[in-house]
Order: sequence, then C-alpha cells, then structure tokens
Amino acid sequence: MSYRQTVESHHRFTYQNNVRMVAQQMQNPLRNAVTIVPASGEAQDMADLVDKVEYQEGEDYSQRNPENPPKRIRRWLVRPTVIQSGQLITKEEKFDQSQDPTSVLVSTHTKAVERGVADRILGVRKKSDGTYEVAGGGILGSVHEGKTPSSAKTLPVGNYVAVDQGEDAAAGLTLNKMRFATEGMELDDFGLEADDEVWGLITPRQKTDLLKLAFETGKNLNPFDVDQIRNGKPGSLLGINWLFTNRLPKDSNGYRLIPLWTKANIVCGMWQDVEGDLFNDSSKRNLPQCLVDAYPTAGRVEDQGVRVIRCLEA
Repeated sequence: MSYRQTVESHHRFTYQNNVRMVAQQMQNPLRNAVTIVPASGEAQDMADLVDKVEYQEGEDYSQRNPENPPKRIRRWLVRPTVIQSGQLITKEEKFDQSQDPTSVLVSTHTKAVERGVADRILGVRKKSDGTYEVAGGGILGSVHEGKTPSSAKTLPVGNYVAVDQGEDAAAGLTLNKMRFATEGMELDDFGLEADDEVWGLITPRQKTDLLKLAFETGKNLNPFDVDQIRNGKPGSLLGINWLFTNRLPKDSNGYRLIPLWTKANIVCGMWQDVEGDLFNDSSKRNLPQCLVDAYPTAGRVEDQGVRVIRCLEA
C-alpha cells in the first residue's frame, strides 16, 4: 500500500514558517558584506537602488530644487532564474520532519538554497568535477549595463592583482598584494569613507597565509581578532573584514581568485528571499512535495570597487 498524506493548510503554514526560521539561522556570511535590496519586475537599475553622488553648492534664497542624479553608465539587475531544492515525501516519518524546524529534511534543503544565494552574490557556479568557475553576475561575474540591460561587461583585467605582484616569485596571499589592491580601490575613492567597508573572501589556504602575516607584521594586533580568524569566524585583520569559503574559483592558470570589495558597491537584489512550500503533487500519486526556493541576483555598481588577487596554492 502506497503512502497517503493530504497536505492541509496548517501543514503548509508550519513548513513555511520552519523554512523561514532555519533560513534566518543559517544565512551565509556574504549577506552581511553586500547591500541587499528588494527587487521586482524584469530588471532594475542599480543606481536607482543604491549609489553615491558628489554634493552641489547652492545659493542663498534660491528657489531652485537640487537636481543631482548619478552620472554613471546605467547598470542593471535582471530578474534571475530560481534557486531551488526539495523532494517528494514518501514516508510518514519524512512528513513529520517537515513539521519540525530542527529536522534534517528542513535544514538540508534550506542550506542548499542558501549556498546558492552565496554563489549568486559571489558570481560562481559549481562544475561537475566539484570545482567552481566564474559565472553569472555578482562580485566576480559579468554585469548588465547600458540604456537597457542588453550588454554584459566582465571585470576589467586591470582589477586583477598579479600572482607575483611585489614579490620575487609567485606567492600566496601577501601583504604587498593586499596593499596594492586596497590602494587601488582607495585611489578610486573606495574604502575611504566611514561606511565604505572593505571585505575579502578567502579559502583555508589563504587563512594560513593571513595568520602568518598577522604574526610577522606586528605585536599590537588585537588577540581577539587573530583568534576569530584562526577559528574560521568572520573578523577584521590588517584593515580588511575577512570571510571564509571553499567555493572560490581558480583561473585558467590554476591560481586561486581572492576578491576584495566594498559593501556599498555590491548590490544583491531579492525578487524573493528563501521561502518554503509544501503541497500535494497530483502528477506523482498525490504525494507531498516539499520545496525551498529563492530568486536572488547581484552585481557591481562600479568595477573600481572590486579587486581580485591571484594566489598560488602549494
């Protein structure tokens, strides 16, 4: 006898709330390092969502209102395809898990979609061999620009820091490379203002490089910050807010790509944040189907606010 379970409205409501609760608890750290905004329609101009302009000087007693729109090439967030995960529920025990926010069923699919949100923000896609490549938009990928979102622009070659920048030989994450990257951003007016935080994303290999640098460059570093980095937790060290992942891609030469960016310069548009649903699938013997999905996309407001360091990994 096959399994039968009718999804009632209270079952659906409970599952939706469970997914929202778990999604809040398991949000990927990249969310805190970019500007997240609600989005709708087929495409939205990023400058309309968030941008910066220079001030104007007015005249006393003037009755003219200021007109100061951003004078940059228009860049767009285009309505994305869905990120999703889910499964048919074929056993009573599995259905009971859908009603439990601590269950493996709820957390597994919610985590999967949240990882997809992180990949969209970063601009990568997982390949069949388990490695990652630059794809889509986000920090590393292409950005739509023009009067309409008809063309895509990749990150300029000049925004990449050479693997042997300032060194005698090819190297990993070095102080010279980090300073070269952040100096370039500062010269373009990124990272200088109080609310313009600089963030970096590294793998465990570069975490080792960073800790070695921390101990070599000064004794006055905050021990708490060093311990945070050592334990793989987000923290600030050497002027950059660091996050950790195993999802960074390599270039065609096998060098790991380490991105640095400013928070205000990366915009993530949410057509729909992580949500869950539970329903009977009439095409599959009316079995319950659980679903978790999201519609995010991201892009760079300006290329100058992103630098990518090429690193050799031993």
